[in-house]
Amino acid sequence: MNLSLARQHYSMTKESKIDGPSQNALAIKLAMEQLVNSLNTLLTDETLENRENAFEIALSRIYILQKCLDFEAGGELAKNLFKTYEHARKTTITYMSGKTPKVELEKTVSYIEIILEGWKEIVTNE
Repeated sequence: MNLSLARQHYSMTKESKIDGPSQNALAIKLAMEQLVNSLNTLLTDETLENRENAFEIALSRIYILQKCLDFEAGGELAKNLFKTYEHARKTTITYMSGKTPKVELEKTVSYIEIILEGWKEIVTNE
């Protein structure tokens, strides 16, 4: 799905429900930022304790992002985001178990960063 279409869909939904910055939108942005930071820690930090902490944070933030999706209002966009988050969850788990190469987790981080950039624009424009 293209980013401008996603923004347009979100803006239409937002206009019908929210005036001004939404606390939920800010919380989602924070969860996405923490997810990206945690995944990057998994990619770069060699300390077992830091990696375990980052792993836990990443999985909990993915869960939060999945639970925040409104499939009724979000339609196809919500379904696609759920699939992306689920892919991130599975990739993170298999990467930590040594079954997925680093490049796959790097791709996952780039997908989440693209979503985060779009989300930052949405939050800024509310």
